[in-house]
Amino acid sequence: MLTIERREKIKEVLLAKKNVTVAEMAELFGVSTETIRRDFEALSSEGFLIKTYGGASLLLKKNITVSQKIKSAVMKEEKQRMARAAVGLLQPNDCFFMDHSTTVFNMCDYFSDMPLTVMTNSLPVMENVTQHGGIRLCAPGGDFDQKSQAFFGIETLQYLKRHCFDYAFISCTSLDLGYGIYDSDDMIAEVHRCIIECADRVCLMVDHTKFSRSAFTRTCPLTGIDLLITDQKVDEDWRNLLKEYDIQLGECIK
Repeated sequence: MLTIERREKIKEVLLAKKNVTVAEMAELFGVSTETIRRDFEALSSEGFLIKTYGGASLLLKKNITVSQKIKSAVMKEEKQRMARAAVGLLQPNDCFFMDHSTTVFNMCDYFSDMPLTVMTNSLPVMENVTQHGGIRLCAPGGDFDQKSQAFFGIETLQYLKRHCFDYAFISCTSLDLGYGIYDSDDMIAEVHRCIIECADRVCLMVDHTKFSRSAFTRTCPLTGIDLLITDQKVDEDWRNLLKEYDIQLGECIK
């Protein structure tokens, strides 16, 4: 395995586990502990992790950026459980929006022959949906962002504003009890704000690692969503707040 490939894999493991040791990474990749320490040093320079005694911890910065390829490999089973629950909400001839997130992308694996209309700014979703004969695909224009594999910009927003949806399925970088929903940058937040205004029901799909954290860009308060789907049971503070805001909760527990 090339050095760059191993370091990308280390990122995947850290995103899932948050903490790793030098010894377990050396065993996992079949390399020396010195090699892993050099990997940790390089990833520390990127601002991705912080070295600890005998290991490393994920550095939870406000604006940490990770490629879609890495995100797709992290918590795959949890994302699939949430995706199945989201697709289960759909009825024939529903019209809905899917954002660019890897969590929402997993919905593509569970579409049936039901007639549906999908709008998305995600290139991977576009490519997948074309394989489903019963789905009508609508795609906005805009500027293509390589890292997120999606289209953003003024043209994207203008196109979205001309439409209405039964559902919008979105994810986010994090959410907290104080403000609400956060994204990693302004262009993603703008699309989410726009689509929230255009949809009758907004479904936020987030795994348990995103709770009670803030991120770089404030997107909207929790009152902007109607349904929250997650992969684990939420604690009492979150349960009470969601009930107060009349947000339906779907806990996709294994």
